[in-house]
Amino acid sequence: MKKIIMAIACGVLAVGIGIAAVGCGARGDINVYNRESGSGTRDAFLELLGIEEENLNTGVAQLNSTSAVIQGVAGDEKAIGYASLGSVDDTVKALSVDGVAPTEETVADGSYKVSRPFELMYDETALAENDLLAEFIEYLKSSDAQDVIAEEGYVSVVEDATAYAAPAEALTVTEITATGSTSVGPLMTKLAEDFASLVKTANNQDVSVRVSGGGSGQGIKDANEGNSDIGMASKEVTDGTDITNEDVTIYQLCADGIAVIVNTANPATNITLENLTKVYTDSSLNWIDIGVEFPVEE
Repeated sequence: MKKIIMAIACGVLAVGIGIAAVGCGARGDINVYNRESGSGTRDAFLELLGIEEENLNTGVAQLNSTSAVIQGVAGDEKAIGYASLGSVDDTVKALSVDGVAPTEETVADGSYKVSRPFELMYDETALAENDLLAEFIEYLKSSDAQDVIAEEGYVSVVEDATAYAAPAEALTVTEITATGSTSVGPLMTKLAEDFASLVKTANNQDVSVRVSGGGSGQGIKDANEGNSDIGMASKEVTDGTDITNEDVTIYQLCADGIAVIVNTANPATNITLENLTKVYTDSSLNWIDIGVEFPVEE
C-alpha cells in the first residue's frame, strides 16, 4: 500500500507542474548551464526570471558562447541550459515554459514570456562618411533582410518593409566590422552574406561585413568607443546607461525567444517559470524535486 501511495503522489506532482515523469523514485542531480558574465543572453534571462546575481546558483557551469551551451547540454543527460531560439537545433530539446512552446508565433504574440530583443548600435554621424555602413543599415530595414530574419527563426519587428535597392556604383568603403553578442552573430553573418550578394549583383563589387563575438558587453563597449562599426547585443540596450556616446544610435534588429533546453533523453516537456527560477537559484535541487524522473538503470 505504501508503494501505491508513493506512486500516486509522484504522478500528482508531475501532472501538477506540467512535466512528464517516467517511473518513480529515480533521482538525478540537475547540471545547470549558464552563460558567462557580460553575455546579453544571460542578462536577459536572469532579468526575465527576476534573479539577482547574488542569488544565482553557485553550482552552475558558465560557458562563453551559445554553441558551447548547446553542445554541453547535448552531451549531458541531466543538464538544463538556455540559448537563443534561432540557434537551437535537434541535438537538444526545447521545453515549453508555463505550457507555451517557444516558437516564432508565441514570441511575436507575447505568450512565450522568455524573450528579448536583438539590438545593434552604430555611430549615426559615421553614416555620412562610411557609405558601406549606410548601405548595410538601409539593407537591414528592407524586406530582403526581414526574409532572412524569418528564415533563421527570428521575429521581424519592421512593418511595411520594402525591397533593398543596392547601389549601381561602387562604394568607397569595402569592409565594416560588427562585434559583440554570440547569439546575434550567426544571424548577422547570414544577413551580411545576403547583403554582399545583392551588392555584387548590382555593381560587381565585393564588400564584407566582418562579424566577430565577445559578448553583448563587448559589443556595447565597442560601440561606445568606436572600436567597431556595429555593436551587437542580445538584450535591451538602454540609452544613457549602456550607451554613453551621444552619437550612437540603437536599432532593434528583431525579437528572439530564449529557449530553455535539456538533453534529448530527458523526459521533461515543460517547466514552470517558478521551477525554472528555483533551478537557477537552488543548488540542492534534483530533477525529481521538480517532477522529472529518469528511468531507473538496471
